[in-house]
Amino acid sequence: MSKVRIRGIYSESLSQILLQNHYDIVQPTPSVARRFGLPVRTDIPDIDIWDRSDLQGIVAIAYEETLMKLTEVLRRRLGWVITRTPRVAKSSIYTGCVSGRDNRTGHTRIDLGNIPALLPDKGLRRGEKVMVQVRAHDYGRKAPVLSSSITIPGRTAVLLPEPVVRLSTKIKDQETRRNLIQLGNDLRKHTGKWGILWRTAAARLTEEELGEDVEDLLDVAHRIYREYDDSDEVGLLFEGTSNADIEFSAEAKEALDKTHAKLRPTITHHHFYKSAGYGALVDLAEMIVEDRPEERDYMTSKLELVVSKDLPRVNDAVNIEHVKLDGRNIILSKGRVLEINANCISIRRQFRHTSRKLKMTRDYPDNEVPRDQGDYAITKVVPGSMTLITDYYSKKGTLKGRYVNINTGIELYPGSGTSPGRIRYIDLEIDVIDPMHGDARVIDQHLLKRAIQRGFITEEMAEIARKKAKIEYQKIIAKKT
Repeated sequence: MSKVRIRGIYSESLSQILLQNHYDIVQPTPSVARRFGLPVRTDIPDIDIWDRSDLQGIVAIAYEETLMKLTEVLRRRLGWVITRTPRVAKSSIYTGCVSGRDNRTGHTRIDLGNIPALLPDKGLRRGEKVMVQVRAHDYGRKAPVLSSSITIPGRTAVLLPEPVVRLSTKIKDQETRRNLIQLGNDLRKHTGKWGILWRTAAARLTEEELGEDVEDLLDVAHRIYREYDDSDEVGLLFEGTSNADIEFSAEAKEALDKTHAKLRPTITHHHFYKSAGYGALVDLAEMIVEDRPEERDYMTSKLELVVSKDLPRVNDAVNIEHVKLDGRNIILSKGRVLEINANCISIRRQFRHTSRKLKMTRDYPDNEVPRDQGDYAITKVVPGSMTLITDYYSKKGTLKGRYVNINTGIELYPGSGTSPGRIRYIDLEIDVIDPMHGDARVIDQHLLKRAIQRGFITEEMAEIARKKAKIEYQKIIAKKT
C-alpha cells in the first residue's frame, strides 16, 4: 500500500479519491486529518503531491511504477487528466558514451542507451565511457541535462561527493539541526569520500534509523561503481524518482468538484475558483454554507458576482492561452473583446507581421496560406466548449477561412490589476480547417497519435477528440451542400 503526502488546493478531493483506492495518507494537513479522521502519521511518503505553480494541476514525485498506478487512478476517476513524465528520471545515474558535441549549446552529447542527453563538461573524447547523473529534464521536449558529479539520493539522506555535512533548509528547529550535524560528523568517519546531506524526513527518525539509512546508501554507491567498472554497456545504473506534471482540464476540475461535494457543502466551480486565485473567498463561503446549508445558492451567487467584476468586458484586452499537450503554454496574438452575447465572447486579433502563415490550403507550401499585414481574426469563445472557432479575414474584410480548434473545455479567467483576463484550454492537436479556396478537412491527426505514444493522453481520450473533429467537419460539409 503506497503512502502519499498531499498539499494544496486539491488535497481534500485527492485524499478522498486515494483513500478509496487503498492509499495511505501520511503527514496530513490539519484540515484533511479532521475531515477524514486520520491519525497524525509521520511516515515517510512514497508519493509527494503538491500544487503546480499555476494551480492548474499537481506535481507528483515517486518512482516511475508508482506514478503510473497513480495516474491510472486519477484518469479513471477524473477523466481528462493530462500527464507528462520525463523520459529519464531526475537523479538517475547512467553509464553513458560520448557521441559528440552539440553545436547549439556547446555541451557534450551523451548517449544514455535510450535517449540522447547533454553534459556541460568539455574535453571528453568521442566513444569515451562516462558515469553521469540526470540533473534537469523537460518532460521530453528537450534533451536532459547531465552532471558528472554523482550524488546518491535516499529517503532521509543524500550522499555527496565531498567530505561535508549539510542540512535541508526546511529543517528549522535549532536543536534538531545541531543533533543532525553531530550525527553526520560521527557517521562521516566511516563514509570514506562521501559527505552527507540530511533531507527534511531525517528530522522525524531516530539516530539508529538514520545510521541504517546511510549504511544502505553506501551499499548502493558500492554497487553502482562496481557495475560501472564491470561493464562497458551504456544504460541505467540507478533509478531516481520521477516528477509527474499532472494537469487538470476543466472537465477534471468538475469531476473533482463532485468528489468534494460528497465531503461537505461545496460552492459551484469550487476548484476553478481556487485555481483562479479566489481560494480565501471560496473557503469563507463554504464555511458559511457548512453552518447554513440553505444559504448555498445565495453564497454561490455572491461569489460569482465578485468574480464577474474581474472578467473581460467589451474593448478589454484578453490573452488566449493555447496549452499544448507537451506542456508548452503558447500565448496567441493578443486580442480585444469585440462582443459579448449570451454565453459567447467574440475576440478580434490583429496580425502585424507579414511573415506569419495560416494552415488553410494545399495551394501553398506546407498547406499554409500567407497571413498578410493587416489581416485579422475573429475568435468565438464559449466557456466549457471543446471547440474554439476562429474566422480569418484579409485587411479588406474578405473571409480567408475558418479554423476549428479541438480542445478541452474552455475556461475564462478573470484579469487582475496588472494582467488582462485570459482564455485557457488544452489543445488536443487535431483540428478542422475550412479554407475559402479549398476543401474542408481534418488535420494534425499524426500529432494526436504522437501524444498518445508519449503518454500525455489515453487512446480513449484521443478517440473523443477524433469524434469531436468528425462532428465539426460534418457540420461544415452540411452547410456547403
